[in-house]
Amino acid sequence: MDSLTKPLERVVEAIEHFVRTPTLKCLYVTTSQMLRQSVLQHITAAELFDFNKTPFFVLEAATEPGEDGWTTRSDELRDDWEMLLEKAPAGAMDPLWPDQSAKTPLARFGLELGRASGALHPPVAGLTVVLAPVWVSEADAWRTGLSTLLWERGLPRVRFVIVETDTTHGLALLEKHAAHMEHIDARVDEKAVADEAKARLEAMKSAPSGASGARMIGAAGPDIAPPARKGQPAPMSREQAAEKARELGIPPAYLQPDVMQRLNLLLMSAALAAREKNLPEAVRHQREARDFCTAEGMHREAVINELILGSYLLQGGSTDKALELYRDARKRAEQHQLAAQVVQAQMAVGACLFVLKRLDEAATAYADAGNLGVEQKSVPLAIEAFRMCGQIAASRGHLEQAGSAFRRALAAAESAPEEAGSSSAPEAARQLAALCRKHGMTAQADSLEAQATTMEAAAVKPPPSPEPVPATETVPPSTAPTEP
Repeated sequence: MDSLTKPLERVVEAIEHFVRTPTLKCLYVTTSQMLRQSVLQHITAAELFDFNKTPFFVLEAATEPGEDGWTTRSDELRDDWEMLLEKAPAGAMDPLWPDQSAKTPLARFGLELGRASGALHPPVAGLTVVLAPVWVSEADAWRTGLSTLLWERGLPRVRFVIVETDTTHGLALLEKHAAHMEHIDARVDEKAVADEAKARLEAMKSAPSGASGARMIGAAGPDIAPPARKGQPAPMSREQAAEKARELGIPPAYLQPDVMQRLNLLLMSAALAAREKNLPEAVRHQREARDFCTAEGMHREAVINELILGSYLLQGGSTDKALELYRDARKRAEQHQLAAQVVQAQMAVGACLFVLKRLDEAATAYADAGNLGVEQKSVPLAIEAFRMCGQIAASRGHLEQAGSAFRRALAAAESAPEEAGSSSAPEAARQLAALCRKHGMTAQADSLEAQATTMEAAAVKPPPSPEPVPATETVPPSTAPTEP
C-alpha cells in the first residue's frame, strides 16, 4: 500500500542524507502511531551504513505532566552504553563513567551526553541520539528540553534524531534553526489508507473461486482461476478436509480457502466500517464474523472476534452491551479451554467497568484477570492485569491494595524474566517506586526504578550466539540453518 510505504521511503532517504551531512545537527521526524516502530527500525538501520561513524542510542521515555522523562533517558543511555561496550572495537569506547548529578534531570542528561561524547575514540566520530518518546503530553517541557540540548555548546559531537508520534510539538524549533535542522513528514494519509482499503476489499469480493493467493487478498491477479498443473491434486472436498483436519487437530475451515476468504471479507468489512466511524455497520459485520467462526467450529477465532465486537460496541457507546458480551466471551473461552482468551476476556470486563466509572469493581476484575493469568501461565497478561489493578487502586487512594497489586505484577515478571522487559512490568515497577517515594522509602524506590531499567535493557539484548560446530562434525539436516 503506497499510503504506508511512501512515508517510510521518505524516512530512508532523509536518514541517509542526515548521516552523510555532518553539518546537520538534527533530523526531526513526525509520524503516525501505525508506522512508529517501522520508522524507528529504518532510522536505526542507518547505523549499519559503511559511511556512518557514530553509534545510535534510541531513547523512548515519555514526556508527561510531572515527569519530563530526562531521568529515564539518562538511565537508558547508560544501559545502552554498557551493552554497546561489549561489541565495540578495542579502544573505541571507554568504560561506563560514574553516574552524573545535577540540579535538574535535564542538566544531568546533558552531563551524561557530554561524558559519553568524550568517551568515544576513533574510528568512532561521535554519537547520534534518537529521542523518540512513546508520547508527549507536556509540550512546553518537551520543547524547552529540546531547545536546551540541541544548541548546547558542550555537545559538538552529539547529533539528534527526534521522532514525534501523532504530535508536532517540536516544529517550532525549525523556524529558529532551519539551517541546521531538517524535517521529514512520515505521517499516514488516513484518506489514502481508507481508499486503498476500499479498493482492496472490492478486489477481494470479485476474486473467483479457486483464485490465486494474491487475488484472494485483494492484490492483482487473473480474473479466472488458473488451470490445474499437470499432476496437481484435485481440491479437497469438505468431507476430505474434515478428515484431514481431524488428523491434524485443527478446524476443517483452515483447509478450505473459500471459507477463510468469506471470514476475511467479513473482518475487512467490519474494520473498514469502523475506520469510517460507521459503528452500526462495523458491529453488524463483526457479529457475522463471530457467528461464522462458531458455525465453522473455529472456537478460538470466535472468542477473539467476540472481543473485537465488544470493542466496536464500546466505540459506539454501548458499554453495558459490551460488558455483557465480554462476560459471555469468557464463558465461551472457558468452555473450550482457551487459556489466553479467558484472561483477555476478563481484562476486557475490567476495561468496561473502568469506562462505566465503576472503579472498585474494575480493580477487582483486573485482579481476577491477573490471578487467571498466573494460573494459565499467561505471564504478560497477568502482569498487565495486576498493573491496571494497582493503577486504579492508587487513583482511588487505596495505596495498600495498589502496592500489593504492583508487587504481584513484579512477582509474575520474576517467574518469566525473558518476557518481563517487553511487558508492562517495568511500568509497574516505576509505579510502585512512586508509591514508595511518596512514603519516604527512597532506597526501595531507587531499587525498583533500577529493576525497571534492568528489565527493559534485558528485553533488547540480542540472544547469545550459538556455539560453533567443530570442523570435524557434520551438522545434522534438522539443525542446519534455514532461510526465514
